Amino acid sequence: MGTMPWAVYLWPGLPGIWKRGDWSSFAVSVGFAVLLNLALIGTFVWTELEQAAMLNRTYVWLALFGVWLGSAALSFGWERRLAAKDASLAEDASFGEALDQYLQQNWYEAERTLARLLRRNPRDVDARLMLATVLRHTGRLEEASGELDRLDRIEGSRKWAVEIDQERHWLSEAILKTD
Repeated sequence: MGTMPWAVYLWPGLPGIWKRGDWSSFAVSVGFAVLLNLALIGTFVWTELEQAAMLNRTYVWLALFGVWLGSAALSFGWERRLAAKDASLAEDASFGEALDQYLQQNWYEAERTLARLLRRNPRDVDARLMLATVLRHTGRLEEASGELDRLDRIEGSRKWAVEIDQERHWLSEAILKTD
């Protein structure tokens, strides 16, 4: 949940305001404050409000607790989704970094970045295909062939079927040249 203090999660809407400056979180926060003030005034100051508005104090406090609990659960879920999205963006940035290294023919750096990506997600088809290409470029043909074999076993690899076949062709040509 980031670097926010745990106490931030005690007030509905505050995590969204704190982290993103979100207007909808501000509305939830203000709405909760109004409901809390209504409950406090109705319970301790203006006790006749219960009869005038035909409200039962118990229901007001239960509604307040329900809003607080629901908001806390939504904030927690929202923060987890955002953290997953941030991790996905970091993964995209890592792939872009690997691509930059590949295009500059920095094979070691490209391989290192791709290995890090594949440790996080072993089923990353794009990273595995690029790793096979890097391995071919560095002359590690058996390892490249193994990566392509692993790639064939991954369900999402069909989208790159033409490129995988082309890589196999280039790999077989490289093997013939070394013999």
